Amino acid sequence: QIFAPSAAGSGIPEVKTILSGYSVPKFLGPSTLLIKSTGLVLAVSSGLMLGKEGPLVHVACCWASVIAPLFSKYGANEAKKREILSAAAAVGISTA
Repeated sequence: QIFAPSAAGSGIPEVKTILSGYSVPKFLGPSTLLIKSTGLVLAVSSGLMLGKEGPLVHVACCWASVIAPLFSKYGANEAKKREILSAAAAVGISTA
């Protein structure tokens, strides 16, 4: 929790909060993506019994949040950003 405190937990409640219109700063940033992805890979490869669905939703939404500003259509429009995040959440669930 030193490098990315927002990487703790599953992430689904916060993603639902963001999709409902609230702003959670630094929750979907690149540092969270790096720490969450590394922790997820290490936890799953070590054989821990855990649910991968929540962290995968969080990682997918982080990727969407990092990539969306690269496109002018999605970077400036909050409604379009939420559409991308909802699609990313569906991708995260489907990969688990």
